[in-house]
Amino acid sequence: MKNNCGMTLIELLIVMGIIAILAAIAAPNMSEFVRKNRIQNQTRRIYSDLSNMRTMAMNTNRMHFMQFGLANNAYQVLEDTNGNEDRDDPPADTQRLARTGTEQGNEPVKTLPAGLVPAFDSRGYATQTGTICILRRDGKPATGNTTNCVVVYPTRILMGKIRKDGDCSKQDDCNQR
Repeated sequence: MKNNCGMTLIELLIVMGIIAILAAIAAPNMSEFVRKNRIQNQTRRIYSDLSNMRTMAMNTNRMHFMQFGLANNAYQVLEDTNGNEDRDDPPADTQRLARTGTEQGNEPVKTLPAGLVPAFDSRGYATQTGTICILRRDGKPATGNTTNCVVVYPTRILMGKIRKDGDCSKQDDCNQR
């Protein structure tokens, strides 16, 4: 009787071929998963920063503003330290938070209506409302079940998904969860 304690070269090549085929099938799906995950993480970060900004406004008893559209896809939170209830560039207003979206390869941020600057007064009431959409690099919403928009209402902040037929030009285009 022969003692077979291993595998042949043919068997090893067949297993490696099967693994290579499975990897080739999974690679495109993995890149789409990573892209959706980045969009969802960016949406959650903006939602969290808006919530923190609202709390800072109530704690400091001063208006706070979030400004989008800065260089490198950045946004910042400003505290109205000069008390004129209007957004001014530092040093007139104090910068409390600055985030750069492209540092970690995050997707672009599109704010609608154009030039939206969410602001919270000293009571935590949003004086400027609108929708913030996080879109793919080609300017289209992510497909699937991806959280990709934040809506700022006067008394609340909600995350959601851009409607299939919506273009994120109004608050109703974001299905809140």
